[in-house]
Amino acid sequence: MLSYQHVFHAGNHADILKHFVLFQVLQSLNKKEKAYTFYDTHSGSGLYDLLDGRSLKTSEAGKGIVQLLNNSDFSSQSQIFKDYINFIQNYTKKNLYPGSPEVEKKLMRSQDFLLLSELHPQEIENLKKNIKMQQGSPKIEIHNRNGWEMLKALTPPATKRGAVLIDPSYEENADYIDAAKTITAVHKKWSNGIIMLWYPLLAHRESDIEGMINEITSFAGKQNPHIEISDLRLCVYGKEEKDLPRLYGSGMLVLNSPWHLQEESKAAISFIKSVIAVQPQKEDKV
Repeated sequence: MLSYQHVFHAGNHADILKHFVLFQVLQSLNKKEKAYTFYDTHSGSGLYDLLDGRSLKTSEAGKGIVQLLNNSDFSSQSQIFKDYINFIQNYTKKNLYPGSPEVEKKLMRSQDFLLLSELHPQEIENLKKNIKMQQGSPKIEIHNRNGWEMLKALTPPATKRGAVLIDPSYEENADYIDAAKTITAVHKKWSNGIIMLWYPLLAHRESDIEGMINEITSFAGKQNPHIEISDLRLCVYGKEEKDLPRLYGSGMLVLNSPWHLQEESKAAISFIKSVIAVQPQKEDKV
């Protein structure tokens, strides 16, 4: 949707889940020297200023990544989660937050290929300014193009190895349908590609969300009964609360999920939730 700008939401609870899963997938791909290709269909600006008035207006980073970093002891957490935290802190100490293209650019190697797509006229200009090739960085292409169309047109990659991050705004009804159609089409012709889909948890959209996920997982299961699929969810509000916000949590669906991603993510989600989840308000007894 061309009115959506992620700066209002950068560093919120949804970004924490999305980027920790992304961090793990990239680290897994990096274990082999052979080159891979990564597709980011809804790239945004790539890098965000946490002191920007739009970010301060919503305070979503303050309730999300800032709260996590300022109120946590990470000593008991897994090494991969501590590595992710250290990575993020390199930005937050400068009052910045890395979007997915920045995470991808920093973790990928010079032999790899990064394809970014963004339609919003201001976001694409910001992306071009923020994400540039440097020594040691992957080969980067930035497309001012519909992400769904880009992914279907440019897969499978010549490298054969690779992954996809899909995270539309879901402010358009068609996003739920497009996600399922695009992922099934891409998975059919690129069966070994790791496909990550971020999705919101919205009380008024439960049927759309579950229908989308069921369509994708059912298709993947028919293609390969042994495929590894992770469906990870972070709920920061209890659904039983009276004043449930529009977005009470989010999820990450991963096809061809790397080894250990499920258990590492679930442990991290439990920890994140203990720090940033909004506690239900208890009524005073008379």
